[in-house]
Amino acid sequence: MSRASPRIAVLAVGDELLSGEVVDTNLRSAADALGDRGLSVARHVTVADDTDAISSEVSELAREYDVIIVTGGLGPTSDDLTTEAIAKAAGTSLVFQPHIEQQLIAFFDSLGRSMPGDNLKQAYLPGGALEIPAQGTAPGFMIEIEGALVAALPGVPSEMEAMLAGAVLPEIDARYPRRTATGLKRLMTFGMGESDVALLLADRIHAGSVKYGFLARSGPIIVKLTAEAEDDRAVRQALLAEEREAEKKLGDLVYSTDDRSLEEVVGEMLRARGMTVSTAESLTAGMVSARLADVPGSSDYLLGGVVAYGAEEKRRLLEVPAELMAGGVVGTGVAEAMARGAMKLFGSDMALATTGIAGPGTGGETKRRGTVALAVVDRERAVSVERRLPGDRAMVRNIATMAALNAARLFLSAEP
Repeated sequence: MSRASPRIAVLAVGDELLSGEVVDTNLRSAADALGDRGLSVARHVTVADDTDAISSEVSELAREYDVIIVTGGLGPTSDDLTTEAIAKAAGTSLVFQPHIEQQLIAFFDSLGRSMPGDNLKQAYLPGGALEIPAQGTAPGFMIEIEGALVAALPGVPSEMEAMLAGAVLPEIDARYPRRTATGLKRLMTFGMGESDVALLLADRIHAGSVKYGFLARSGPIIVKLTAEAEDDRAVRQALLAEEREAEKKLGDLVYSTDDRSLEEVVGEMLRARGMTVSTAESLTAGMVSARLADVPGSSDYLLGGVVAYGAEEKRRLLEVPAELMAGGVVGTGVAEAMARGAMKLFGSDMALATTGIAGPGTGGETKRRGTVALAVVDRERAVSVERRLPGDRAMVRNIATMAALNAARLFLSAEP
């Protein structure tokens, strides 16, 4: 062990990553998990599905870095070559693992299927490797090369994340005990851009020992607070104190301080109030109700939703007055009428509605592309807003979906 804090590299394997057919989200997941321990990724490399290319890259990284996290290429098909490549880099051969074969057979039996012959290759691991039990069909493994810890994990994000947390991070902790404690806190915000959020926090950024960082995603802005101290208790105290100061500055822009999504926050608020919700969507075409339904137990409060894309459907299904749409279907009045129609149809306590122009065409609307109208109503109140959002069609629809959920959060926060 050459240093107290390891130098870490992430190697992503896959032709589909290099071609852009698949977006590599594993780097972000790995970086987030490492960041929680005060560690960071020093290098990220993507390599093709080629045994020599993978082996060469692993060997090169092992000479310079202490930990190499390899993702992808552990599947059963002919282009899954990571296991063979790492064995080559380690100067060892593949060893058949009978117990993994039995696990694979049992896995397919549970699906009512026979194991395809190609999956048998997943029962081989490099000699001397430590197995990481599979989350699906692909086991991971850890092996030492040139004194470096090389961890091979599946490319499937959920499987990669589980193996990283359950096996690799504990191994890193054991090899590189921390001399000081570190901690990370994320403040999830929605409603302002990155520079605006940073401006609100300007007098806090360099005011103390807690470091600030900002991460812009498609809609939310994440404020990252990082602290280092002599022990975990001191870290927690520093983060809690700074979190309180930051929240004073940010106010209701903050929707979560514990990594909960907007739909989780809204769901908890609805459940706590014993309220039900329904949706009426045009622009977002079911994305709002889908996000709400992503939360386990959402049937407690989500009654249903209507996708009414055309003007006639808005009139027929949601009883939006034709005269209200005479000048176009994008406006706060139409959004409120849609929400009331959904509330009446489903008998919910409140309803959300979205309408807008995602582009590239305007569909005959006079308003500009990116114009979005949202509404939240209950039996006594109605809140609506019209804004013009940036980005392409996908971004407009995604931000509009989050904006509708955020509007619901603010609406419920105003409840007596």
